[in-house]
Amino acid sequence: MSKMRVMNYLALPVLLLAAVLQVYWLWGLLFLWWIVPSVMAGQTALVFDVERSKDPILFWAVVTLWALFGLMMVAVSLFPQYAAWLL
Repeated sequence: MSKMRVMNYLALPVLLLAAVLQVYWLWGLLFLWWIVPSVMAGQTALVFDVERSKDPILFWAVVTLWALFGLMMVAVSLFPQYAAWLL
């Protein structure tokens, strides 16, 4: 089994546990991580794959959305007093 597959199998229960325990920063880091391979590959996912070369506006809108979600989730964990404004 490849290293990437093992990481996926480990990530799933960790993310489920993070959702149950309301550990938002972990989800935020995941959203921020999704930006890296998306920009490098020029492809991301919304409902279906979005390619930068075919739909640049939609591609960058989705990447920006993932970045905002990630930053919001991390910010909620760092500044819980502002959670109502961030979520």
